[in-house]
Amino acid sequence: MSVAVINRNDDLLLLQNQGYELEVKEGYAIISNVPYLNHELSICYGVLVSPLHMIGDVVKYDNQHTIYFSGEEPYRKNGERLDAIIHSSVDKSMVGVHVNYMFSNKPLGGYKDYYDKFTRYIEILSSEAEAVDNSVTARTFKKVISDENETFYYTDTNSSRATITDITEKFKDYNIAIIGLGGTGSYILDQVAKTPVSTIHLYDEDVFCQHNAFRAPGAPSKDVFSNQIKKTDYFKLIYENMHKGIVSHPYYIDENNINELRGFDFIFIAIDSGPAKKIIVDYATENGIKFIDSGIDINRQNNSLIGMVRNTFFTGTNGEHIRQYISFGSNENDLYQSNIQTSDLNALCAVVAVIEWKKNSGFYLSFNEMNNYVFSTDTGDNVWS
Repeated sequence: MSVAVINRNDDLLLLQNQGYELEVKEGYAIISNVPYLNHELSICYGVLVSPLHMIGDVVKYDNQHTIYFSGEEPYRKNGERLDAIIHSSVDKSMVGVHVNYMFSNKPLGGYKDYYDKFTRYIEILSSEAEAVDNSVTARTFKKVISDENETFYYTDTNSSRATITDITEKFKDYNIAIIGLGGTGSYILDQVAKTPVSTIHLYDEDVFCQHNAFRAPGAPSKDVFSNQIKKTDYFKLIYENMHKGIVSHPYYIDENNINELRGFDFIFIAIDSGPAKKIIVDYATENGIKFIDSGIDINRQNNSLIGMVRNTFFTGTNGEHIRQYISFGSNENDLYQSNIQTSDLNALCAVVAVIEWKKNSGFYLSFNEMNNYVFSTDTGDNVWS
């Protein structure tokens, strides 16, 4: 991604061509080897980091004049701290760079592009170092070789704009399985596909039919139904526009292929069949594989429906509660089996499951470990236990 973005944008390409150690990574521009003076007036080398405003692979400067710095407090050659640019001290990681300060310097009229922005900050810092040793420079002409094997086909600018890439990186190297691509499973995929997990494996034998369209994210063309495409293949085609590493398994998990689950870090179970679910749950608990089982019950009462959403969590160790909350029997009399369109409950069930997974992964701060969640439409109660 770094090479492609730099080559498509004149201001970034100019930085590279003039010898600055530029790297573009996950929505940030990074320039290393910037000379400056520390409090002892020794020459040090820091790193400047700026979020990029991106549209695909094209960057457009968005008037954000602040920049992040990895290094010690910078000083002037006369021993005074460079207070003119120090906005605040920070302590966080951005795309693998631990930054220590935010700088703020806005010239009259602002910066016209990222070249203008970076070179101004480099000039402020390096001019003090050059006064001590005029041979130092940030223009090393060392070309940074980037790892371009990123998770997404285009940059996650949502995380970079919010400067939370250090938190979203917690999902990297995760291998996820979603078993069942009906209403709930498809909404789970919709959310998980927006995280930088390594792989997302989809398991479901069914064909994507017309009734599925009314309880799944998006709005498919009616031509899809005549193609009789498998659900896993359909959703792979949709979400691999964005996320790499989506794998279609157009079949059910049963006792013959259950060992396929061994290598996963987390499993989302979103199927109705009790006996099939039991095979999966038993295997996961015996092997310490974390999972969330999601279920919806819907019943008709006069001219209204009563719906219940449930999510049961297994965090890899204590599974005593599993059989208390998960039913492995047949649900043949459940109105949900008729494929009633309940996309709102599907979405709610999926979002709660994904939030709990993110809490368990450390993305969201959580002080309590929850085993089970139930929401009922008739009472409006949200019950956590």
